[in-house]
Order: sequence, then C-alpha cells, then structure tokens
Amino acid sequence: MSDEHLILERADGFAVLTLNRPAKRNALTFAMRRALTAALATLAAADDVACVVLTGAAPDFCAGMDFTAFGGDAANRREIVESSTALFAALGSFPKPLVAAVEGRALGGGLGLVLACDVRIAAQSAVFGVPEVRFGAAGGFAALRAAVGDGPARELALTARSFAADESYRLGMLAEVVDDGAALARARAVARDLVALPRRGLMLQTEIIRATAGKSLADGIAYEAEVFRREVLKRG
Repeated sequence: MSDEHLILERADGFAVLTLNRPAKRNALTFAMRRALTAALATLAAADDVACVVLTGAAPDFCAGMDFTAFGGDAANRREIVESSTALFAALGSFPKPLVAAVEGRALGGGLGLVLACDVRIAAQSAVFGVPEVRFGAAGGFAALRAAVGDGPARELALTARSFAADESYRLGMLAEVVDDGAALARARAVARDLVALPRRGLMLQTEIIRATAGKSLADGIAYEAEVFRREVLKRG
C-alpha cells in the first residue's frame, strides 16, 4: 500500500511506514496525518505484522506540522486539532512496538513522532528540536520530559534550541546512534529481532509500556501485577 505522501511496506513480519514528502522535509499535511492514523489502525489489526518501523524519505525524518495549513477558518482550525489529536492518540495506543529510524531533522511534531516510538535509532548528523516557542506556540514537553527527564526537557522546550544525536543519546532519548545513511537498515534489523521473539510476550510488554506511561512507580507496579495475575489465571 502507498499513497502520494505515505508509503507502507510489509516484509518479514514487520511493516515500514515512510513519510514521503522530501521536498518539504516531510512536513505533515492534514492528509498525511489522516493517512498515518489510518495505516496505524490497519497495522494494529494485522496478524502478520509484529512491529512497525517509522521513517522519513531522505534527507529528513519530519520537520513537524506543515505551517502553511495553520490558521484559516473555523473548519480548518478544527482539522488542525482533530487530525493531530487522532494521530498521536493512535500512536499512544498502538499495541505493537514502534521503531524510529531518523535521518536529518526531526522537529516539533516530527520529534513527537520519534518520541512516540519505543526504540529510537538516529544517524550521527540527525538534528532534533522543539521549536514551538519560536512560533508563539507550545507543545511537545510532556513526551520530551518522559524521554530525557524534567530538567533537560525544560531547558530544551523553553530555549527551542536544536540538539544533535550525540546529545540526545547522552540524555537517554535514543537507543543507538549510527552512521549517516544507516538508520533505516539498523531499524530493520531491530524489527527482525523483535519479530523473532514470542508474539505474546512482545504484545504484553508493549501493553504495559503504553498503559503505564506517565504513571507513578506505585501505579506502574500495580498495573504490572494485574497483568501478571490475569495471564497466570488465564493459563490455568
């Protein structure tokens, strides 16, 4: 399956979703957000897909939302909110592991896509940023704080400065930094490793990761205990 600005490939038990608007740094249009949301719903229900790799057509991952679509009449403003909310809700509830392969820039909503993924792999020259303040807006802080901790996230969100792959790795945001041009190949290798694991365990661990995001330690442990109880009793 593919359309003009989103390419979906399936192979070897996993899928690759590629944002395909390279001339515009893969900035997300309304149609792209809706297509990505629909693709995630399809892949969530696909028995032949155990995990998904998310990437962007070279040279960038995603520069965020397409600002040319901002503003407009009431209907346009509603679509800004609704398409964005639907996409990040789909990512936040996706029942299978998500792997990000990042080359070039991942800014604003593009960084949000990266942070929604479970395993994040970036090229050495990748650049990240939360530039919303520069546009008189705000956002992206909660996911960034979960990834790098409160103090660094505050500084990055308030200054809106760009930060490189090496710094992102030191802060704990990335699983790996690889040579330029190698992020997707490495992400595919990670996906193949995930596919080789028992599917039930993979889905259960993903469920716990999604359900405990943002919860206190006590609430997270309680949820894990409930999953453990449920699974033990189910197996008789």
